[in-house]
Amino acid sequence: ELAKQLDPRDPTPWLYDAIRLQSINQPIAAVENLQKSIELNDDRGVYRSRLLLDEDLAARSATLGRVYNEVGFTELGLQEGRQSVSLDPTNYSAHRLLADSYFGPGMDTARVSELLQAQLLQPINITPVQPQMAETKLLIPNAGPLTPSLYEFNPLFVRNRPTLFFSGLGGNQDAWGDEVIVSGLTDRFSYSLGQFHYQSNGYRTNDDLENNLYNLFVQAAVTPDLSLQAEYRHRETIYGDLRSIFDGSFRSSERNNLDQDTARIGAHYSLSPQTDVIASVIYVDQKSVTKFPSVDATIGARNSGAQAEAQLIHKADGFNIITGLKSYSADVENLDSPSSSNNSDSSISQQMAYSYVNVKIPDQVIWTLGLSYESDQELNVAGIHQFNPKLGVQWALNDQVSLRAAAFQFIKPSLVFQQTIEPTQVAGFNQFADYINMTVAKNYGLGLDVRFNQQLFGGLEALRRDTDIPFGIYAERDNSPYEITHNQENFYRAYLYWLPSPHWAVATSWLYEEFEADENCQWCLFWSPAQLKTISLPLNIQYFNPSGFFSGLGITYVNQDVEALDFRSPELNMVSSHNEFTLVNASLGYRLPKRWGIIALQANNLFDRKFNFQDYSFQTPTGITNPLYIPERTVYARLILNF
Repeated sequence: ELAKQLDPRDPTPWLYDAIRLQSINQPIAAVENLQKSIELNDDRGVYRSRLLLDEDLAARSATLGRVYNEVGFTELGLQEGRQSVSLDPTNYSAHRLLADSYFGPGMDTARVSELLQAQLLQPINITPVQPQMAETKLLIPNAGPLTPSLYEFNPLFVRNRPTLFFSGLGGNQDAWGDEVIVSGLTDRFSYSLGQFHYQSNGYRTNDDLENNLYNLFVQAAVTPDLSLQAEYRHRETIYGDLRSIFDGSFRSSERNNLDQDTARIGAHYSLSPQTDVIASVIYVDQKSVTKFPSVDATIGARNSGAQAEAQLIHKADGFNIITGLKSYSADVENLDSPSSSNNSDSSISQQMAYSYVNVKIPDQVIWTLGLSYESDQELNVAGIHQFNPKLGVQWALNDQVSLRAAAFQFIKPSLVFQQTIEPTQVAGFNQFADYINMTVAKNYGLGLDVRFNQQLFGGLEALRRDTDIPFGIYAERDNSPYEITHNQENFYRAYLYWLPSPHWAVATSWLYEEFEADENCQWCLFWSPAQLKTISLPLNIQYFNPSGFFSGLGITYVNQDVEALDFRSPELNMVSSHNEFTLVNASLGYRLPKRWGIIALQANNLFDRKFNFQDYSFQTPTGITNPLYIPERTVYARLILNF
């Protein structure tokens, strides 16, 4: 308060006060302080260069995005994170914000990639490393022992000491979970040792899941300019058929096992205040097996391979350049049962080079120009070698209205793991969606974001994605090694966020998703629906009391139309299905004083609504995706402690 009075044009006390307010369960007041801090940012131009002002703005925007996530303003959190990365690609807090914000369908690859970049760029700190953050397809419903971020438990200043983080969960469906992390800081050395467990019997037969993860992370500051780190992860996952199908069908005997070891080393070297180099080498040994006891069949593979990446980041007044190289190779050992028609081993290789530049011309516009060349080869299946252009623009028309647009192409690589240090977004549009390996996706997006006043925000977004998907296992015509199917997807989104008082936050959105399969590819209908249209309308209301209590109420309306083959009929006729349902979720919790932790009770599908829903598992290389809606009431109690 004294700093605000002595220098009313200094943004720093507003930033620190926002961090304080967030820690005492006043996130809405924190939003107002952060907005004031950003508004005053350019007033420090007398003392700092344009480059440093942009770095300051990136740091403030990242903090604002984190608070937005806490009040349920996910789109604003993503918006601040993406803008922060565009302004300062070396800001580790902005990358970590994006990693924490990418918790939706199709976001797994972007999430783990942003986490990797944050870890490589971060200074020595005491932040715990969550074992599940770096893993994809954990298949946990929206209720696992996960927190939006561990940053809220971090002190403003770090010192040499050990810390202990514990998160526990228990609920119906015999769901149990825990996460224990011991981390510490000793001068120029930091470490984090973590364990994660989650299990549930699910809501139907063969819907059970068990996850066990173990993680060890160490980092050392060799010199003020050179940082080295190493990480080891082990994963064991056992599950049944977790897919959600429009007609409610499932495989009652399918059993899946995943066993994976991951080792990683990384380095960050600062050549100068404007130039940084990061490098990463990852080795993965993965064994994935699916058994069908009813027909005595086994499908599986063992993948072992390594990926090496290096990236140069240069910042200057008005622009920054990101240039990188990547090489990946793996051996694939087939573990199918002898009755299977395919028992050949294969190999996978990928080489890639890319360069992105973010330019501020004029000062209110950020242009993103990029180009990548990718060479992918999967022996006995498919190969692709081509350039991928990237173009994006973010234009702040004024302090209230901003536009963004992008046109870009990406290729889904044949990676055993999904982490990479290549930029994950172009002008706010994710370019790492989860598709069949070597899918070529052309994307065209347009977005509008409006700040009506300090309490009301809204926006619109439209994205079209054309995908060319190769299928080697189905291609038998003309003796070709693979066949291409051309699909189209359209996404339309609108959101409205409101802060009606210092204690209340209201968030609502509208999302329309449309998928259309290639009408000229008849066999494709054995793999995916012919057409899928989904409308979802979530409304969430949250209350935060300065005493520490908080609560939330969420209502989600879903309307879905599916056209697909009817596998129950001998003629395999086309069938149309319409599913419509409304779900009510509620939560109640208390934030312990002195940042000790959180106690919370959460109930999803409060009125136990039964329904069918078609997920997007048919698009993924593994045929699975994280559950989005559960047609049964689920109640969980959570306890989070931090010492």
